[in-house]
Amino acid sequence: MTDPNKLKSRRRWHFLRRFTLLLMRLGVTSEMVAVIGMILGILAGVSFMATGESSHPRLAWAIAIVLCLLRALTIRLDSMLQPTSMRQSREDEFYNELPERVSDAVTLLGFGFASDSSPWLGLAAALSAIFSAYIRSLASARLGGKRPSGLVLMTRTQRLFVLSIAAALILGGVSTGVPGRDLPEITLVTVIAGCLLTVVIRWFSLRGIKV
Repeated sequence: MTDPNKLKSRRRWHFLRRFTLLLMRLGVTSEMVAVIGMILGILAGVSFMATGESSHPRLAWAIAIVLCLLRALTIRLDSMLQPTSMRQSREDEFYNELPERVSDAVTLLGFGFASDSSPWLGLAAALSAIFSAYIRSLASARLGGKRPSGLVLMTRTQRLFVLSIAAALILGGVSTGVPGRDLPEITLVTVIAGCLLTVVIRWFSLRGIKV
């Protein structure tokens, strides 16, 4: 008997595959998707920031959730479109890496300026994410372009899901129950801890790579 979860996963993969093929026919490249993702990430950061300034913070939280999920979708589409590119020059790598770093930084910085959050934790989370990506790129370069294997606790998609879940809990009125510690702050601490632990794991893996 077929596992319903596996069946749903296959259907989801089949849909993404067909959608990717449609984008290819339309001439959409991974660079275009990366730029769109950057715009979504910037808008998500602005929406998070608006929760502390807007007269309708709940609407700002909801918009930020949608933008984060769309941003996660562009990451998936970008990874599916990249192998189809016939030219993988340094210029292509630049247009794929720069939007990712800008998007990560602005989204996390915006979350740091959200209602009941901490700008300093937002800055620390953004720097942690950038450093984690740097170590990943360094390991990939030493592996000849292959992605490094091993445990990864806070990828780009995972960070977006963590922020989305936190925003959804805030919309639902859920509190941490910890005096003096609001949910946005705990969320950023979780992101920072995950990124730093991933950096340590990747660093030790990198030292074991033979050049």
